[in-house]
Amino acid sequence: MTKTLQIVLFLLLLLSLNSAQTIYISESVTENNEPINAKNEWEIEPWGKKLYVILDSENTKIEGNIVYLFIDKFFDGKFKPFDSKSINIYGNEKRIIYEYNFSEIGKYKLYFVNISQQQINSIVVSLNQKIRKEFKTVKRSNYYDNVKFQFCEKILVGGTPIGITKKTSLSDNNGEIYIKITNISPIRTEIILVDVWRKEHRSFEYDEFVESKKYKVKAEWNDTYFKYKFKKAGEFKIVIYNQEEVLIGNGFINVTN
Repeated sequence: MTKTLQIVLFLLLLLSLNSAQTIYISESVTENNEPINAKNEWEIEPWGKKLYVILDSENTKIEGNIVYLFIDKFFDGKFKPFDSKSINIYGNEKRIIYEYNFSEIGKYKLYFVNISQQQINSIVVSLNQKIRKEFKTVKRSNYYDNVKFQFCEKILVGGTPIGITKKTSLSDNNGEIYIKITNISPIRTEIILVDVWRKEHRSFEYDEFVESKKYKVKAEWNDTYFKYKFKKAGEFKIVIYNQEEVLIGNGFINVTN
């Protein structure tokens, strides 16, 4: 057998081994770690989404006692290292599963490498931000009926708002404003979710979705605040929910150039 033929056969064998091992991205798994609803494109919330990364060797034992999961993110025209994990293998496992929290939107390349530094297989997955629909059914609670919603220029130590307003300027204030919510009782949430909407082309509705934000707070607080920066002028609506997506309150502000 010629040396060239040996190399060709080796490459074919290596290709067949890699093709027999498949990577899936799914939101849930069966009791046997089989993927449920696996796909390559997902919508995630502003706070991220946990997904299962599954390496399936199709009934062939995965060699070694450890594999490495590498995650590269696409930016500046190419995939660059973003994160990595080491996964221990116990026994004769034929399917490896790892729960990973994708916290940023973007395009990712995920691949497994064995203990011999050989890449097993790879997959490309896209994560897009889940857009909240303004016409969705909003969950409400009378617990937040008396929430005070304020825009202001500054917040003093202790939470006192200074310069309460309904407008801000991109040139004078760099588009920055403080937003404060105050309830008569503890806000009962450890996270507040913020949606920003804008009126588009003199519309009567706030129909242009701008972005979503997430902020950590203390559930026992009666009030909290955060700073937000507008990137363009217009009429805006700020909607705030608790961690269960129950509406806390909303406010309106005009941003000029």
